[in-house]
Amino acid sequence: MTAAASLRVATFNIRNGIAFDWLDSWPFRRRATAEAVARLDADVAGLQEAYGFQLRYLLRHLPGYGATGAGRSDGRGRGERCAVLYRSARLALDDSVTRWFSDTPEVPGSTGWGGRLPRIVTLARLIDTRTGGRFGFADCHLEGWPPVARHRSAEALVGWLDPALPWIVAGDFNAEPDDEAVLTMLEAGFRDVFTASAPPSTRPDAYAPERQDLPADSPPPLEGRDAAANVAPAPPTTTGGFSGTEARRRIDYVFVSEHWLVDEAAVAAFRRHRRLPSDHFPVVATLRLR
Repeated sequence: MTAAASLRVATFNIRNGIAFDWLDSWPFRRRATAEAVARLDADVAGLQEAYGFQLRYLLRHLPGYGATGAGRSDGRGRGERCAVLYRSARLALDDSVTRWFSDTPEVPGSTGWGGRLPRIVTLARLIDTRTGGRFGFADCHLEGWPPVARHRSAEALVGWLDPALPWIVAGDFNAEPDDEAVLTMLEAGFRDVFTASAPPSTRPDAYAPERQDLPADSPPPLEGRDAAANVAPAPPTTTGGFSGTEARRRIDYVFVSEHWLVDEAAVAAFRRHRRLPSDHFPVVATLRLR
């Protein structure tokens, strides 16, 4: 397969725009968020916690992208979305559906298994206009508490994925790597892009926690990489608050079915005038169909 057939994918929890985060509230960081998404240069990306006004702002500043995904409150425009952004020159949207993690997955706003809030997944079917190939992209946000809601959601998600298609599953799982929700994905045959890739990416925007203010053109190393020994570290964390220095966890993932080869994977960091675009860091990967 040629390099032109590679596909760049990402996931990014952009932090909901109605949260009061003082100087990190949406009006103060929206330009940084739009620029961070643009720098990911993804062919397809899953955004979590995106309200309609946030998505409209981003699309105005991201020419060449389309988007799909319904609000979790009413299945139309109200509430957070798990939005799927796709580069229109490369990908065409074949079909899209939003489902709720509950015993009534087609009922907008429904909750399940003790979950406090409606949690959703956007299941998009896309066509690669370069190759004619079809694949699925699932963008989800699982419940943080109680754990059973998260675990049942992962089980439901696996059951909703058409086995005839190659799949990419992206999102905020609210789960550490040893959590049952993550293990459910792995037991179903999906692979974490970090453990499925070659030695970790040295992308110029890979996350470097020791550097607190990175100019846009600075090339920090990958978190934890031992450059001299070329030793692959554990996959990097994806949260750290708006400062990047708070308690860090790894809860954001890109999983791929066996159909995909993973060329590289990284957690990306970007600051605009000392401002982080979200309290999460995006995960980005380059894939190729086998």
